[in-house]
Amino acid sequence: MRFSVTAALAACCASAQAFSDSTPFILFSTAKFTAPDSTRQLQSSDEVVFSAKNILSSCPTDRYLLVTQPNLNAGHLRNAEAVPKLYSSLQKSKSSFSIAEVAGTVDVKQLYDYINKACDGKPVLVDEVHLTALSSINSATLGENDKNFGMVIDQYDMAGDYTVLYTAGSRTEEPQGYTPEFTDSMRTELKRQVQHPARKLNSTFENLPLFEKYQFFTPGIFMAFFVILILGSILFVGVSAVASLKVPYGAFDKDMGPSAQKKQ
Repeated sequence: MRFSVTAALAACCASAQAFSDSTPFILFSTAKFTAPDSTRQLQSSDEVVFSAKNILSSCPTDRYLLVTQPNLNAGHLRNAEAVPKLYSSLQKSKSSFSIAEVAGTVDVKQLYDYINKACDGKPVLVDEVHLTALSSINSATLGENDKNFGMVIDQYDMAGDYTVLYTAGSRTEEPQGYTPEFTDSMRTELKRQVQHPARKLNSTFENLPLFEKYQFFTPGIFMAFFVILILGSILFVGVSAVASLKVPYGAFDKDMGPSAQKKQ
């Protein structure tokens, strides 16, 4: 049974990519129990809860640990080195039941209530451990969660028999401590970079003196004056040349003398 559990966890990795919304479910105990006949590694959450209740109906141990690790999928359990404490606990267990792909959310609260009901009249202890939600950004979270799980399970080992339910629980959003704050700060920074310089520029422009606001003596004005000067010089020379022409007034008088009458 130990080998079958480890093999099932490894075999589910090949199909983990096809069912990204599915989650694994593991139930193991230091006491012996009869595992369900169904070995299908893809089941609905209702089927898994039904099978788990059949196992828990006999109240196999006095202590129960319900572990939830949000956003967990079968791919996280591909390598035993990623979760050594979990694999070590499975190796030491006497009975186990695991499903690689569970479609839907396993209601841990329902199983919690069922354990108390099934073990009615017996002094049982039911603990819940809520591990940090896994993130695609921080891959170290899985290892840290496994260490925390190991610390708890070591205490259970020293106290006697126990039963563990290990599942993803409710799927959560990505942790809010990194991405959203980074996005909001980026938006704030962009607003600061775009809006504030414009306001500062406008206020500075309004306070400038008139001759600093506007450029009155541009190079175009001097070029215009230079062209006017050249054209004025040409015009002056032309007018002066025309004015210097002198024609005797007698040239315009009609010759009325005796010689003129003979020519006629």
